[in-house]
Amino acid sequence: MNDFGELLYAGKTDNNKNGIVFILLGIISFVGANFIYAKMMLMIIGGVLALIGLYLLLFKRSEKVLIYENMIVLTIKGQELSIPKEQISHIEYQEVKVRRSPVVSYYPILVLNNQSKVLMNKAFNSMINQDFKKVIESYL
Repeated sequence: MNDFGELLYAGKTDNNKNGIVFILLGIISFVGANFIYAKMMLMIIGGVLALIGLYLLLFKRSEKVLIYENMIVLTIKGQELSIPKEQISHIEYQEVKVRRSPVVSYYPILVLNNQSKVLMNKAFNSMINQDFKKVIESYL
């Protein structure tokens, strides 16, 4: 990996958090079922939420983002995609607004020399992932 240059950023994409949240909601509702009258309904809902969380953790694993001086390496659906710096013409940003939130998040999109686009599934805004933002904005 010496020809890639120095490692500027290493991280995971935004996929794992959903699985953990679903499992926690499932456990909380399963345990909370003991304290209410309609136990069976809440136990079923908790079981379904926990199964959704397990599915997301096991089959929708998070992808890796590695940014080197001379190359960006993305792991997408278990496949490693290496994009040399010379093949990237510019970087666009996809704006994502969340309802009831004043903060706007951005996803970087790599536009290659052959005009194909590669989405990097790692969001940043004024509060989260500031180190990723600095690296991606200064990359080209």
